[in-house]
Amino acid sequence: MSDVAGRIADGGNGAASEPSRLLPAGDVTFMFTDIEGSTRLASGLGAERYRVVLHRHRALVREVLRAAGGVEIDTEGDSFFVAFHDAADACAAAVAIQTALRAADWPDMGQGAGPLRPRVRMGLHTGEAWPSAGGYATPEVHRTARICSAAHGDQILASAACADAAGLAPEAVRRLGDFELRGLPGATELVQLAAPGLPAAFPPPPVRPLTHHLPADLKTPIPRPGEYRELDRAFANHRLVTLTGLDGCGKTTVAKAWARSRLAFYEGGVWYCRTGDGLGAAILAALGRHPEAMRPAIDTAADRLRESRALLVLDDLPRAAAGDVDFLLRECPDLAILAVGVRPLELPGEAKRALAPPPVDVAAAILAGYCEERGAPWTPADCRGLAAAVEGFVPALAAVAELCALASPAVALRRLTDDPAAALGGDRGGLRAAVDAAVGAISGPARAVLLELAARSAGATVDEVLDLCRPRDGSLEALVELVDVALVVIERPAMDQAVYRVPAPLRWLLVGPDSQRAPQRQGLRGAMSADFAERLVRPVNIDGTRLRAVA
Repeated sequence: MSDVAGRIADGGNGAASEPSRLLPAGDVTFMFTDIEGSTRLASGLGAERYRVVLHRHRALVREVLRAAGGVEIDTEGDSFFVAFHDAADACAAAVAIQTALRAADWPDMGQGAGPLRPRVRMGLHTGEAWPSAGGYATPEVHRTARICSAAHGDQILASAACADAAGLAPEAVRRLGDFELRGLPGATELVQLAAPGLPAAFPPPPVRPLTHHLPADLKTPIPRPGEYRELDRAFANHRLVTLTGLDGCGKTTVAKAWARSRLAFYEGGVWYCRTGDGLGAAILAALGRHPEAMRPAIDTAADRLRESRALLVLDDLPRAAAGDVDFLLRECPDLAILAVGVRPLELPGEAKRALAPPPVDVAAAILAGYCEERGAPWTPADCRGLAAAVEGFVPALAAVAELCALASPAVALRRLTDDPAAALGGDRGGLRAAVDAAVGAISGPARAVLLELAARSAGATVDEVLDLCRPRDGSLEALVELVDVALVVIERPAMDQAVYRVPAPLRWLLVGPDSQRAPQRQGLRGAMSADFAERLVRPVNIDGTRLRAVA
């Protein structure tokens, strides 16, 4: 089959040289057919009886092709290569060929075996093609040949592009999923054509299904089972889950590792993409599809996912994309979405999960991995004390990794104790930039609550937060906002008690290292970093422990 496709793509011969034929151009539907197991069939029948079967098979196929307007490009052995001007005509011809083959009289095998009917497999595909030297020089020919090779005897396989171009009714098509066809880029969605009188049950196509678009990890991620369990619980009752946190906190790593563990649960596939300039175009790229002319890409993506039980992992998703996410969820009832970003989308039915710092053992393993990348031999046991000092806060682990690798975990820990801000990269460090960006994006009341909590190393309960900040500032809503963006973590010393606390590295950058040694209710004027108020997007006036947010 591939030899025929290659020869035709190079220009063809034989039937292709007939000058009277008008080869289709533009959107062309190609058809390949061949007899399943023809070599074994020829050996078992012998030359004379196989010749009778082959000639009858060819006569029936050609009779249907003449009636349907198919242009026979080439025939080799038991194979046909045909082009059609119209996709609907090609699909109708495929059904008619299979029906005619089943209804025809075939030679009796003798010895009680009954008549022998060849089992023909068929592949169809529609794509742009232009005649050249009596044939077609296009990869669409190779794609059609691969589709035919994936079919079983008596089965008609087609690309979804062909079925869509033909306008087939839903009951005439059974969607099989996306598959990787050898030698061809991207994914091809295959469908099986159905018709009365034709068999409907076949084994899966003998090609590798494309079930995900998760990029390969450059190194094995450190398992974070607690976070995986949280995502499992969230998706048990929700179709939209947002995973939020500061830049560099490991959101992407956690999301990809969890999604990879869920491949068996989503028969429609797990698809990962970074949203970039447009969500619809990014999803289509992940699915291996092209946008349609004169149609929004998000509509095309919804068509592809509408009947699939699939999982989308949308990385770096801005809140501006919330409308498209809502549209996908409403249009695709079996679709689940894990949205990864700095802030939640605030959509109905959304389950919000802020990525908390991992346990110390996990954090130590992460830090040891950072050191290994820099050529240092430190083990998780060596890094445990330093990881505990930054409370497992992953962006801080990345910030101290360079010093840890160049010197030692002990040296880095001493430097962190002496001058936390400098050890974390100072004013020019990546952690400082991430914190400034996160603080600049939250509301004025949320900044006020954040700075009040940053001055309290032990954190505060909800009642204490409400007592610290004026009710008119919307303190409770502000606290929810801080938890959503992972600037505040929740600790539960008892089942009925929650303490809200700013992680130590954030406290050191927000109010300075002295805050951990100063009295809980000391004024913030002396404790806060001298230039922090100036860097706030909206100024905050300091009056003792009260911060008056300018709304």
